[in-house]
Amino acid sequence: MKKTLLFIADRPDWAYEFMIKAWLPFLLKDYDCFIAYDDDYSIKKNNSKSLIFRITYNIKSLIKLWFFKFLNKNESVHFIHKSAKYYYPRYINDKVYKYKTDLTKELTTRKNFDIKVEMAYYFQYMAEFPFTADKNIVGIFTDKFPHEGPNNDVKNDIDRNLLNLEEFFKKYIKPYDRLIVGGGNLLPRYKKLTNKVDFVYGIYGQENFVENKNVGKNDFLTIGWTGNPTRSMKGFEEYIVPAIENVKKTGRDIRLKTKFSGPYTELFTFYKDVDLIIIASDADSGPSMYGEASLSGVPSISTKVGLPLMGIKNAENGFLINRDIREIENQIISLYDNRKLLQSLASRVKSDYLQWMDNKVTIEHIKKVLED
Repeated sequence: MKKTLLFIADRPDWAYEFMIKAWLPFLLKDYDCFIAYDDDYSIKKNNSKSLIFRITYNIKSLIKLWFFKFLNKNESVHFIHKSAKYYYPRYINDKVYKYKTDLTKELTTRKNFDIKVEMAYYFQYMAEFPFTADKNIVGIFTDKFPHEGPNNDVKNDIDRNLLNLEEFFKKYIKPYDRLIVGGGNLLPRYKKLTNKVDFVYGIYGQENFVENKNVGKNDFLTIGWTGNPTRSMKGFEEYIVPAIENVKKTGRDIRLKTKFSGPYTELFTFYKDVDLIIIASDADSGPSMYGEASLSGVPSISTKVGLPLMGIKNAENGFLINRDIREIENQIISLYDNRKLLQSLASRVKSDYLQWMDNKVTIEHIKKVLED
């Protein structure tokens, strides 16, 4: 009999679910896999401490929930928690979905599972889930401390950013049975605190990325970048754009190709005419852009975070740099002027990446976590 495995992600078809989808083809043989979303169960602060208000509000909400049940309307109805600290949603049918073999999903009624994997540590205080499991796993996928993510824990009246590493671990990680982490410094950092921590990752649709066979062969150089440009941790507007503009002022023909939003499938062909990507993040435990570009045969200039820190060998398949405009600028100029070096990096980047990050390799990491 298959075990039941529930994943908790932030929202449908976003970074966490795409990582999950990279694992599913390897897991569905042995597990019935389900998913629920933080967005469906997010809480909000209650500023009223009145007992009368709480009782009245919850009675009205209960009537509304009964009314929705009569109408078969599965929309959220908020109640005030018994602690009086926050509102949380309830549904007539809980929003949890079972994956089919083609990775489409169907609504189910299951509440209890053998294993539950919360992809982000902050879901526990940002949402109120009605699901239980015999084994509970939690994830961290931001490579700096304090970790990126919502810091205001309404449930416990804690500003998470004020905690040191040991305090954070004791409060938010230790209650779980196991910890999963992304790349970079996360694994060695948490191995000092627990032996129940494992590196996991996966790139959905890795076989679909179109390889650029012509890196560095044009007179111009195309630099690619994907993600949310307004997130300061990404460093796009603060570091990458200024560095590129400075290089352009030297007369070198630099072109910037970006993708800030849109369907995931568009990424499969995004890198086919990109010569180089730049990562200026100070917190990513990925980023997935590094994996996507590597699968497309495109080398990276990257800060010393996440997967690049683990996979880049300087002057062999990419370059690691400090988070500094001048360093980024100088490295772009170096590769613009030395196309043989750029093409040499490109010739190795995909094969080097697949040796340690092929989904067939990394699936063994998550399997180990689930089976231990």
